[in-house]
Amino acid sequence: MMRKLKIAVGLVTLFLFASIQTFAQTQAAAVVPGILPAFITAGIIDPNGKVPALNAVPGSGVANLSEAMPLTILNHGNSYSYLVALQDYNFTGTCVVSFKLTQLQNGNIVTLDSGTIKTFDSSPGQVWAWVKTGKPIPNAPGIATLMGSVKYGTKTVSVKTTVVLQ
Repeated sequence: MMRKLKIAVGLVTLFLFASIQTFAQTQAAAVVPGILPAFITAGIIDPNGKVPALNAVPGSGVANLSEAMPLTILNHGNSYSYLVALQDYNFTGTCVVSFKLTQLQNGNIVTLDSGTIKTFDSSPGQVWAWVKTGKPIPNAPGIATLMGSVKYGTKTVSVKTTVVLQ
């Protein structure tokens, strides 16, 4: 009985070692995208027009972004402000930022809202945050996916988050 336990532990150890080695090899072979989207958020539209804002914190020692509180529960009938933040790693050229709100309905992925947020020129080291107001949320209660995408050159990178529609 002790021997079987020892063998099982040895197999687990070998398996873990193989997994770590495979992960390390995969990471070494990965290519860093030229543009890296950090996040996408949905927020309430500011009736006073003060947010979103760049570098709006007086006396701050760092670049900053003021935005509406990110929401994960979106109410039907309301429009939201979609914000995609990104950084340029090593790309020079034109970028297109877009958003898409989708939901699985009866086995099909349905696009509830989408649009181009901004087309702009970028170069390495630049940091961006782009915003667009979407259409009112349809009456489609349940889980949905909010995705922000950046097309640069012939490549597209995306970031997504789960939201709940009610």
